[in-house]
Order: sequence, then C-alpha cells, then structure tokens
Amino acid sequence: MLDFFLIRDEEPSSYSFAQDEYAGGIRMLEFEQAQYTHIIENHLEFYKDFRWSSAQVKHKLQLVQATKSEQFAALQRILQRAVEMNCGVMAVAD
Repeated sequence: MLDFFLIRDEEPSSYSFAQDEYAGGIRMLEFEQAQYTHIIENHLEFYKDFRWSSAQVKHKLQLVQATKSEQFAALQRILQRAVEMNCGVMAVAD
C-alpha cells in the first residue's frame, strides 16, 4: 500500500504527519495503471516516498477525471480531498 498524507506546500518534506492528515492509500496495481496512463510519472517508484504540490495535485485530479475510469477511484478520492483542503500530498511507502 502506498499511503498519502495531506501536506501544505509551505511545510517541509520532513514534516511529522498526524493521523487526521491521512488521505488514503492505493495498491500497486492502481499505481502501475496510473503510470501507464501518465497520471503518475514513470520515474516514481511504488516503494519510494514522493511529494506533489497542490498545483500538481489539481493537475493530476484533472487527468484522473478525464479518464472516466473506476480503476482510479482511490487515487481520485485522495486527490479530491487534497484539492478541497488546498494541500499537496506526500506519498509514503509502507
């Protein structure tokens, strides 16, 4: 599972997350499908942490919505919550 946490753009990547900042998680298959459709960058790895800014999150949400596919349901919920909170996300491999 790749877990996503909400993080404000001005917060450092070393920020310590609270449980209420947990946005959700995606499985490897959804991650790989999102890479295949160019929603997630090909250089990112499922087992390595990465971060998207709030601007990147908005763009990624548009890409997910354009697919009109249920295969990205978990990722769409995560991105939608981040947009609503005006945050970026930090992906943390577990």
